[in-house]
Amino acid sequence: MTIKISSSVKLCIAVLLCMSCLQSSVWAQALPAAGYGRVTASSGGSGKVFAGREIAAVMSWHGAGWLERTERKTEERPDLLLDALRLKPGMMIADIGAGSGYYTRQLAAITGSAGKVFAVEVQPEMLEILKKQNRALGIKNIVPVLATEQHVQLKADSIDLALLVDVYHELQYPVEVMHSLAKALKPGGQIALVEFRAEDANVPILPLHKMTEAQIKKEAALLGLTWVRTIATLPWQHVVILSK
Repeated sequence: MTIKISSSVKLCIAVLLCMSCLQSSVWAQALPAAGYGRVTASSGGSGKVFAGREIAAVMSWHGAGWLERTERKTEERPDLLLDALRLKPGMMIADIGAGSGYYTRQLAAITGSAGKVFAVEVQPEMLEILKKQNRALGIKNIVPVLATEQHVQLKADSIDLALLVDVYHELQYPVEVMHSLAKALKPGGQIALVEFRAEDANVPILPLHKMTEAQIKKEAALLGLTWVRTIATLPWQHVVILSK
């Protein structure tokens, strides 16, 4: 049996294929100029500027204990965050800037033995703390990944979700890191940026460690990412979901 395809249908198929190839090639191309600037460093700042925002200095591994403070349960409500992310067993998740593994362990419990959580960190000392806790708790589905300041060191098309909790504002090379992260997303994968709300003066966090939703969207657009939705149910933070 021979099926005849009209010229108009052929044209539509060709257009769709071209669009698919174009989208893939965008993330495969070399990066354009990042457009970073310099200012006199603020207290707790790096002096490096992207999209009109001074990038905060990276929190040292010496502050790992602060990441495990019991107050996080009420200040950040991780239960609300994880529920809003619509996680499922078997997912491949990257915890970018995993730190001591506070969120990594909770993600691992949800994704289960059929899934994995990639604990991505630039500080090897943080990864050692995380691995020690994993061994003590017998967690098997967490994969520690030592990243660089410019690359997350994840394979292309390998993750369903990337979670960055209070991390994006400290990325010293946001263009390069987010570009490498976008390539690691599977088709339909998403990036969740969790940041303390700069719109709310009552959030007791240093200004450089907070971001407005508008600023996040502005930078996402410059990075070639698409806004999907914003979660506004957390006490002090907002969650901006992005796709490539």
